[in-house]
Amino acid sequence: MMVSQVHDGHARASRFFTSTNASSYDTVVRIATFGQDYLWKRQILDVIDKHHLPCSCDSSSPSSSSPCSDDLPARTHLDLASGTGILSSLIERRGNHGRQRPRNVVGLDLTFDYLRTAKKKCSTGLLTNGTAEVLPYREQSFDSVTSSYLAKYVDIERVVSECWRVLKHRGVVVFHDFTYPSNSLARSLWNGYFKILRSAAKTVTSWAPVFRELDKVVKMSNWLGQTMQALEGTGFKNISFRFYTMRTSAIVSANKP
Repeated sequence: MMVSQVHDGHARASRFFTSTNASSYDTVVRIATFGQDYLWKRQILDVIDKHHLPCSCDSSSPSSSSPCSDDLPARTHLDLASGTGILSSLIERRGNHGRQRPRNVVGLDLTFDYLRTAKKKCSTGLLTNGTAEVLPYREQSFDSVTSSYLAKYVDIERVVSECWRVLKHRGVVVFHDFTYPSNSLARSLWNGYFKILRSAAKTVTSWAPVFRELDKVVKMSNWLGQTMQALEGTGFKNISFRFYTMRTSAIVSANKP
């Protein structure tokens, strides 16, 4: 699929995430977030499970002994800005273990080389090179949709509208991204840390645009408020959000009734 530039944020994202840094993304995001990225993504999984109605096999009844995967069809999940497949693979693994209903995961990302890396983690999932504002999927195709680190780059109203279109009824949507903290101590730590990253950009050249500019992108973004407003205006219900790690990250979730 030919990717069209439908938002200015795409140009920035295309400079940030390239063929030269796809292979090092997992290492950089783990180190740069001090391991918090993995914890945030685990929280996304918990939010998905919380919003989905429980299966009959989740009950405490002794007669309910067979796992969901034997009785019910797999849920279909769409991961926007799936990148190298960190979140997609976690969702897939959680669905394929224990008493969870299995999940078929579809990943979509703007950068083709990131999808090639993701293929090694999510060997069974469909991967699509595309943009979140114009999803190449039919209406009511997915039980859940997630995105991590996408919202600050896109026209969030268009993305929310597309999520509504491709979600099934009672489906769940989850957005996660960085937020500039309001606490003075947290801001001081944030500003000091990004000063270090800007210095590191001189040597880690493949990540130089990110290290130099991400701070400004996050500070200028109002993705959290805009996402909440777009979800409400589109008709989503059970809208909620929560901050994490000294309010440097947030997760927003909602249900399509």
